[in-house]
Amino acid sequence: MKRHVWVVMSIGAVVAGLSHAASAQTVVGTVSVCYYSPECSFANIPGIVHDPNEAQKLRDSGEHPGGRALPSATTFPQVDAPAFQFTNTSKTAITAATFEIVANAKLGIVHDVFHIGKLKPGASFVIVPGASNDKKTHPSGSFFSFSSPGSPLDTSDSGPDANNVKFEFNGKIGTQAVSSGGIEPGASAGPSADGTVASLNFLGGPGNADAPCNDCFATKVIANITTVSTNAAPTR
Repeated sequence: MKRHVWVVMSIGAVVAGLSHAASAQTVVGTVSVCYYSPECSFANIPGIVHDPNEAQKLRDSGEHPGGRALPSATTFPQVDAPAFQFTNTSKTAITAATFEIVANAKLGIVHDVFHIGKLKPGASFVIVPGASNDKKTHPSGSFFSFSSPGSPLDTSDSGPDANNVKFEFNGKIGTQAVSSGGIEPGASAGPSADGTVASLNFLGGPGNADAPCNDCFATKVIANITTVSTNAAPTR
């Protein structure tokens, strides 16, 4: 009887170990964002270039080497929009990378996807909605829609800026899926960087909360990008 019990317990331990191994995740990158902050000026956002003489139009977002010091903000305007940065911290390229906003009928949000493509090891990619162009077709007036020459989407004024808006990054490393999982602005909401607003999220909301601040949402990592386990439940 004791021998039989020992065998059953051992099988249970093995199954538990396999389950734990299957659910293990490896961090391969980060998602960070800033909103209307000196850290969020056109001078400081790689791929979003604002020419000092005002003659050059905004150009598309794109890759830049990771770890390089960024120019300091001087007279460059702060971006009154969320600026998302996706960084590949692994030693392998992330491919088929996308960033999406999940549909929410109550908030008037249609599903929209920005196609990033390939993120080289150690590289980053920046998206400023309205000013970044992936050359893909987007629903009219959607979060990532672009009209030349582009203009940053002031989400605190135009929406969406609710705490429960949902975003998600997805991609692949080889055949392995990687994802940020669902990202909601309310999860990282807090006082503005200059202390004038008690609580605001990375969309400048809710309810146009960023109106009093001049240094609103300084750069913050809002999610890790990790490998997706084979038994992971979908986030949507």
